[in-house]
Amino acid sequence: MNRRQLFKWGSIVGASLATAALSTGVYWKQLKNERRTNLLIAGAAPMVPYVGMLAAAYSQSHPHVDIVIEKGHSRAGLIALQHGGIDLAMMSRDLAANENHMNIHNVLIGIDGIALVTHPDSPISSLSTLQAREVFEGIITNWKELGGADARIQLYGRGDGSTTRASLENILLDGGLLSRQMKELATARDVARAVSTDIHGLGFLSVRNLTDALKALDINGAPVDEKELYLKNYPLTRDMFLVYGSDLSPTASSFIDFTLSGTGQKILADAGLLRVR
Repeated sequence: MNRRQLFKWGSIVGASLATAALSTGVYWKQLKNERRTNLLIAGAAPMVPYVGMLAAAYSQSHPHVDIVIEKGHSRAGLIALQHGGIDLAMMSRDLAANENHMNIHNVLIGIDGIALVTHPDSPISSLSTLQAREVFEGIITNWKELGGADARIQLYGRGDGSTTRASLENILLDGGLLSRQMKELATARDVARAVSTDIHGLGFLSVRNLTDALKALDINGAPVDEKELYLKNYPLTRDMFLVYGSDLSPTASSFIDFTLSGTGQKILADAGLLRVR
């Protein structure tokens, strides 16, 4: 075989090997796609932003998992889980006695705490739950109705899409709407700045955003501190649970483990929840 024939033969073999390698690569890519795993999570709407943050971080180290999160209600999520429609349910309350079956389990992933804040020089230090509700509904509009000065209460808060606002509406207003007279601000820092410079201001913040420039009001006599939040003496708190069945999949189990890990708990703490681990 002369050099030209050898070169021609080598080219044919090389092309064949390249084609084979290309075909193998396509095959493995297709096989990898076919091995993708779905993780379906649904339930309490206030939990969606937090679980979404967890899902985004989890996906970075588990790129083969497609996570779908649907918002609704705690009860609806539990029913979907019991019927096998989803892998994990989100519940912003504990299981009721008639829901606590042997094949249903929940795990606490975080605690939501919201502080009502005023200017440090405000004479008001405490509100009842009812007073706080009527203030943010716009029923009580003057500080004198709460034992303060004869001045209009200026409410400050976050706009639609804020997890803290959604939690306040659910916890304090039972799903109702905040007063239209409330000034909506873009960030927690904006709320803190506005209240700290307005002697007649009242706002709400996640407990993680409290500063010395604000006075956090007691509610029903309970102060806003970590102990009272964990003991549930302070009423503006909400437990966040992931709920699973006895047929927990390896992927769902892995997601729960990530949520309770140091990384997962830091994500939730940075978003405003109290850590549980």
